[in-house]
Amino acid sequence: GPEPMDDALRFYDPATGDFLPTRYELAEGKRQEAEGRRREAEGRRQAEEAKRQAEARSAELEALVEKLRRD
Repeated sequence: GPEPMDDALRFYDPATGDFLPTRYELAEGKRQEAEGRRREAEGRRQAEEAKRQAEARSAELEALVEKLRRD
């Protein structure tokens, strides 16, 4: 089976052949999941902001085109 990464006592699951994660490994996994969710949310926020800016610029350009047509 796999070898543990350090000299600490580890629980082993003979059914899977894997060592069970330590509380530190579980906490790190949760931290990484939270960081991933934070990055995803930030990416969505940035995409929404970029879309808002593009729509605002489009409206400005449409107004300019309309003004040039009238003049």
